[in-house]
Amino acid sequence: MNNDLNFVDINAREINLKIINEFEEILGEPLYPGDERRIFLQQLTPVIVGLKHNINDSAKQNLLRYSRGEKLDYIGEDLFFTERLEAKKSSCLCKCKLSKSQEKDIVIPANTRISPDGNIYFYIKEDVVITAGELEAIGTLEAQYTGPQYNGFIPGQIKLIVDLIPFVESIVNTEISAGGADIESDDRYRERCRLSQETASTAGPDDAYISFAKEAHQSVCDAKVISPSPGVVKIIILLENALTPSEEILATVLESCSRRDRRPLTDKVEVGACNEVDYDIELTYYLDKNFASEESIYRKKIEGDNFDLANGAIREYINWQQSLLGNSINPDELRYRIQDAATYSILSNYIDKKFTAVRRIDLVSPVHTDIQNIEVGKVRNIKVNYGGLD
Repeated sequence: MNNDLNFVDINAREINLKIINEFEEILGEPLYPGDERRIFLQQLTPVIVGLKHNINDSAKQNLLRYSRGEKLDYIGEDLFFTERLEAKKSSCLCKCKLSKSQEKDIVIPANTRISPDGNIYFYIKEDVVITAGELEAIGTLEAQYTGPQYNGFIPGQIKLIVDLIPFVESIVNTEISAGGADIESDDRYRERCRLSQETASTAGPDDAYISFAKEAHQSVCDAKVISPSPGVVKIIILLENALTPSEEILATVLESCSRRDRRPLTDKVEVGACNEVDYDIELTYYLDKNFASEESIYRKKIEGDNFDLANGAIREYINWQQSLLGNSINPDELRYRIQDAATYSILSNYIDKKFTAVRRIDLVSPVHTDIQNIEVGKVRNIKVNYGGLD
């Protein structure tokens, strides 16, 4: 269904004509454009249209397709028995080391602060005890707040001890921080509500396992189910931004998918990370010389606000490419997004016609590459040149 559903008429022109026609019938005379009564009715039209929009929106909130926020929560819980996932904190393992061994146990208390840069903080999750005669012990670091901004710190980056402890020489993360996530978005929650219908089956359908995998953690953006051998079900997961899943996330997904009340008795469930297929981006693009005054605006839409590819069309392509498993590496999609970012419209015969200010794109890589449904394309090297006006 492509047409947007409306429960009441919200066309402002038709509403205005209907109001005027009804008043003319009641009065028994026409209301001409200069008539003050007609002008008064025209002034009422925006108010009536606004009320109709509110009525229409309220009615649409009763449908899964259109509901949002708190109303979507009620629909998800009451009709689909599915709850929205809460925000989570990032975490990682760390190694706590003493300057030299001691004759008594050294306790590094929970909530000891460690920072990668002095601006954001991780905490020791639980007391870490380095027993007498030992030099080091393993602990767990947890982010101060929820959210994905604490993910991705590589081993050795989280090492600044904020709360100093006698005899403790260093506390350093030994794995990439992962697991942090914002509260589940409406779109993702809505998708899980639809998938939840498959979980009623006791035959272990693919969509049921995918639903359980996405329920385990909101950073799981896609999953595929394969059977490498008889009786074995292997679930391949993809995290947002194609991050490598930590052992903790893999274990969480496995626990969610292998519960006795969820899997068939004969299924042996395994969980693994997807395979990465590396690709490079190397291109030079040119803008139309007739748009010299908008040159900077179009460049920012393509390369990002600071020309660092942090956002803009090329970053959107990278995010799109790594958002789904089995998403073939498609250079035509990259061309389209670059051209679409620098568009302008010309009104012709009451129709807006869309054109692009990108004159040409010399694309060296990527090249079209088919990948398997348990693989994801991940960018490696990026080289984007602006060739100037042409």
